[in-house]
Amino acid sequence: MTSHLKQNAQENQMPQASKLEIKVFDEQGIFPFREKVLSSKRVYEIHDETLRTPLEKAEVFEQLLKVPNKCELWIVPVTTETSTLTQSLKEERTSALFDLLASIKDKMQFDQTFLIVDDQCATNICSQLKELGYTFTEKTEEELQQVQVEF
Repeated sequence: MTSHLKQNAQENQMPQASKLEIKVFDEQGIFPFREKVLSSKRVYEIHDETLRTPLEKAEVFEQLLKVPNKCELWIVPVTTETSTLTQSLKEERTSALFDLLASIKDKMQFDQTFLIVDDQCATNICSQLKELGYTFTEKTEEELQQVQVEF
């Protein structure tokens, strides 16, 4: 009976605030990284190139919200040529789907998702991203300066 009470108490606990701050950019034409000081930070572009269902993606994203270190998740809407997007995809089945789309549509709108972390916790965050199945690449400051909100 005691274990049931403990379990019930755990279920009724207030959820802890996430250490992941989420920012969405919706002002057309801005370059969000030109305003950001990135000294002692690392920036990763993250993708979920798996063929997970939307519910599975939501569950994995919920796990990402539980990162133990303070970091920022930036969502930047962009437009790019569909062929450029397919070349950047590493997952073969996902790339094949976008190849099919490229035959229909020249340009595509999508969200680029960036994770900004302090240098000292980058290794820990990267291992969590791998564990959750995300594909990620570290971005240089020069690459980030070119990111522009476009929809």
